[in-house]
Amino acid sequence: MVLHMLAIFGRETAHPPTLIESEEALKRSAQPLLSDEEKQAEEALCTRLIDAAYDAAKPSTRHKQLLGKGSGYLWEASPYCSYAERDGVHVMFTGEVSEWPGGVNAVSAAHDAFVRNEPPLEENDAHWLLDFYGTFGKPSSDSSTERALECMAQIKGSFAFVIYDSVHHRVLAARDSEGVQPLYWGCTDSGQLMFGSVPQDLEGCNPTAAPFPAGTLFASERHTVAYSPGDYGWVIVDDDYPGLIMSFIKATKQGDAWRNVKVHPGDGRAVRYHDVGFWVWLGAWHLEC
Repeated sequence: MVLHMLAIFGRETAHPPTLIESEEALKRSAQPLLSDEEKQAEEALCTRLIDAAYDAAKPSTRHKQLLGKGSGYLWEASPYCSYAERDGVHVMFTGEVSEWPGGVNAVSAAHDAFVRNEPPLEENDAHWLLDFYGTFGKPSSDSSTERALECMAQIKGSFAFVIYDSVHHRVLAARDSEGVQPLYWGCTDSGQLMFGSVPQDLEGCNPTAAPFPAGTLFASERHTVAYSPGDYGWVIVDDDYPGLIMSFIKATKQGDAWRNVKVHPGDGRAVRYHDVGFWVWLGAWHLEC
């Protein structure tokens, strides 16, 4: 049985990758500022979608957390689905990891703590993920993306997770390289980005939510910039760069560090992100060897 895990992010929190949005969402994302009416609409939609998933989840294990700005989390707590928060970083995790980067064996650590009749080093995999997130490097640093991919490639286990760093306005999502753990994603017409383990929880997406590509990491980081909207003076807003989708599976082609991520479109257009070395084609996701 698949456990419910749902994450929703408003337009001020995360930006979907190129052309995952509907035409209506693209129109909205082109507007740098949300009106009060749009903010209220985002909050209302987030609450409605979270509540619908909450109603479908098991009453004894379901939890929800509204994060503001049209964002929220829903999860069913179990040894294989957990949530944790520390210093403004919220994480949701499904699956089971035996070893984290740096040789941290979570199974052995839990066993040793049990034998010594001591509390475990970490309560669950979500807390291990918080520790792991701290190894990525400082957001916006030149090496943080490469460091994140190197770390992801070292994880041993099956997993799907979503991280929201409210301090650095950063959203990350990932799925194990074998695609064992289910994870879907999509975007609403209002521009809210959604991730979930149960496709029915993402019925608000347009177009229909699609499987998140296995062995990849999504990253969206909103930077604060200033712009002048005509006669109204300078206003501080977030940037409008789309999020990135990156493979953490080692490439088999000489000269490439990581596999390419492709989306095949009808018109064959592509976008190349040179700084992280991957392709995004627009259409249905698949990994290229």
